[in-house]
Amino acid sequence: MSRLALILATLVVALFLCPGSARAQTCSATISTVDFGSPSLLTSAAVDVTATLTVTCTNIPLLSVVKMCPSIAAGSGGADGSARLLAGTSGTLRYQLYQDAARTQAWGAVDHTALGTVPAIILSPVLAGSATATRTLYARLFGGQTAVVPGSYRSTFSGNATLFSYSPALVGANASCTGFVGNTTIRPTFDVIATPAKTCTIGAAALTFPNTGILSRAVTAESRIAVTCTGQTSYAVQLDAGHNADAGGTRRMRAAAGGLISYGLFRDAGRTLPWASGAQAASGLGTGASQSITVYGRVPIQQTPQPGTYSDTVVATITY
Repeated sequence: MSRLALILATLVVALFLCPGSARAQTCSATISTVDFGSPSLLTSAAVDVTATLTVTCTNIPLLSVVKMCPSIAAGSGGADGSARLLAGTSGTLRYQLYQDAARTQAWGAVDHTALGTVPAIILSPVLAGSATATRTLYARLFGGQTAVVPGSYRSTFSGNATLFSYSPALVGANASCTGFVGNTTIRPTFDVIATPAKTCTIGAAALTFPNTGILSRAVTAESRIAVTCTGQTSYAVQLDAGHNADAGGTRRMRAAAGGLISYGLFRDAGRTLPWASGAQAASGLGTGASQSITVYGRVPIQQTPQPGTYSDTVVATITY
């Protein structure tokens, strides 16, 4: 009996001293910067980019996994209820983070479900030890934000903006984060940034004089230049002398047979302020919406050339 008791005591001591069975799981996470670059705010199209979430856990026991629920809140830019916001010195830009490439399932936080749901991450080692998982974070900068002023916009996710909660679990653990409370948390940090640039577009309609015969009286017509610039962007519009100007800069229309008709472009309806070649004739401040500039044309009394169709091409240039 005494020999049996000694053997049992030795076995108990040996099991108690077995190393490594009680080490706790430790996890870390990183998220790359979500960078929308320098999008054009004048387009109606959304801008889609991605970032990468990487999670690594160590000391995972055999036949166990780690279940993690990565909550991502609004960030320092805040949210407007249906989207997250990037904050700049002159306003905000609307964007959202998603779980899927189609950008239909928003990525939210357990305590901020209006932003979206939280997808579970299950880390499963092949054997006891460590495991790494990556997830793609899909982001969309919404289109139609033409009135936003260009500049630098950012939302920082630090402190309470992220909460990745995790716990060890048995193989086969469910992938839902509903009601899940992990026994350990980590708070990775990352930034979402965008630097929309100043942008302008310009378009012009043809200035067409009415059909006429003898040029014994002045003939007039009007046209419009459409300018669209990002908010608070200063711009200036210039017109050149056209393709057929004389040495003094007088604009002229030419017919296929070679005849010429002089004409003038003006900034006012009374045709007293010439739109001189290369001179700044119109300036303004962009609003993100189309702004119209009227061009007033006049063919003065002059010797009438042979009948035909006369035309010229004038280049409108916008500087901003």
